[in-house]
Amino acid sequence: MLVTDGPDLPFLYPPFLLPLVAPLSHLPHELVWAVWVGLTALAAVWTCRRLGMPWPAVPFALMWPQFFAGIILGNIQIWHFAAFVALLYVPGPVGPIQKRLTKSRDVVNGLQAAGVGALKVLQLVPVLYLARRKFRAAVVALLAIAAIALVVLPFTGLSVYGDWWAQLNRANDPSWRMGGLPLSRVLGVPDLPFELIGLAIILTVRGRDSAAWLGIAMVIMTPSIHDYGFLFVLPGLLTLRRDLAIPLAAFFLGYYHTYAWYTGIMVLSYILISSQRWGWLRAPVQLDGASDPLPATA
Repeated sequence: MLVTDGPDLPFLYPPFLLPLVAPLSHLPHELVWAVWVGLTALAAVWTCRRLGMPWPAVPFALMWPQFFAGIILGNIQIWHFAAFVALLYVPGPVGPIQKRLTKSRDVVNGLQAAGVGALKVLQLVPVLYLARRKFRAAVVALLAIAAIALVVLPFTGLSVYGDWWAQLNRANDPSWRMGGLPLSRVLGVPDLPFELIGLAIILTVRGRDSAAWLGIAMVIMTPSIHDYGFLFVLPGLLTLRRDLAIPLAAFFLGYYHTYAWYTGIMVLSYILISSQRWGWLRAPVQLDGASDPLPATA
């Protein structure tokens, strides 16, 4: 846990991933890296388009630090965010529209929810979001992850899961430099209050902005978060009119300017709440695809 760079960083992903990626170790590193980063960049482009960004805006969005850091590092967070957007949004004329969750798509929605947090288990809260709306889809998500773990169990064994859990606990140590900068660490307080705040948001907020609030909750409640983890606030930003969204996006520029990042989230939250009363704060898009008809609250 003292390593801060390079290939010997602690492995914190679930053990069921190991048999799936082990064959890649027999291929040339440069080839694997180039293909993976290229596919990750394509996933980022698809995500931007799914969020309703016009093609000319996509290159600028990919240069936003939260996107660029994940792409250049080949971090799986880009794929998790793509699954989040696929689950909850459809493209609108000038921005994202929250998708209506239908019973006929419970299996697909469940698999997409599993994809949001399959390799970063602290990001599995979209399953809880689904459970309030489409319980069967939430069950599908949990069964999908369990099925993968069972299929590869002969290759991993059970004991490695205990090692993995112990490693996660060590990574949760506030003194570990590579643990990122969650809000709790920035303020020097325990994680639990922010985890409870995030859960409260997920369990209470409804309406056309509930997915945007889910993204905000995932950021403030995650006890280990890096710059690319803040991607989950992007749908909320794109909900606002552009002359507000672009200056707010500037709060997230720079390298680990965490006070600015969390200030940006606070301002975003305030504007989202205010937009329920003053519609001119929102992007001019028809928001008729919300997953439930109740007004958003916070």
